[in-house]
Amino acid sequence: MDTPTDVNIQYYGHSCFLLSFNNDFKILIDPYRNRADRLWFKKMMPEVNCELCLITHAHFDHDEIHILDETTSIFRISGTLATDNLKIRAFQDIHAGRSGKLNFPNIIFKIETANMSFVHWGDNRPNISEDIHESIKDTDILFLPSDDTRHLLSFEEIEELINKIRPKVIIPMHYFLDSISHKENSLLYITEWLDSRVEPVKHVPNTIKLNKSHIPNSTEIWVMDC
Repeated sequence: MDTPTDVNIQYYGHSCFLLSFNNDFKILIDPYRNRADRLWFKKMMPEVNCELCLITHAHFDHDEIHILDETTSIFRISGTLATDNLKIRAFQDIHAGRSGKLNFPNIIFKIETANMSFVHWGDNRPNISEDIHESIKDTDILFLPSDDTRHLLSFEEIEELINKIRPKVIIPMHYFLDSISHKENSLLYITEWLDSRVEPVKHVPNTIKLNKSHIPNSTEIWVMDC
């Protein structure tokens, strides 16, 4: 892969994003599916052409690997993948909430390329180790779960994480979306959470093209359309 200067981010809803670098290398993160006893999505994931898929954990709403081409590589354990122009670090920790009490694992991914850094939180608990914090702090883009049920993180926990990690852009995920979420989905919107925030909130399209010059100097929240 040539050294990328731009990154395209496409939001498929829930916690699923596609990162495209110079349009010739694509990374998909956390594609979703329904389970036989869990009808969360009225719109299914399409087939996605990508070189690499990152899976934060094995819950149904994060691990729909069947929509991938057979040549796609899957990365779902701790470790590091690196080339001259791309570095992905995977930090294993613990899922938030009820699953966390069972020590259910979750991976936090950090992607570095095009002079930018991206962190996907998955469904991780808020109390990460100091080693993980040091590795992900001051990231440019943080994909962070938030919904008005406080299903994974409370508003206070999100506040603490933002203050500690100091991202330039927060892109919320893992909340109810009219376009894909089924009425039986237990999540809510992010209206109350957004109203509680002091950062500027921007509504952006479901596909955006970024380079380093687009990253703000102080923290903003970007709500992606879907």
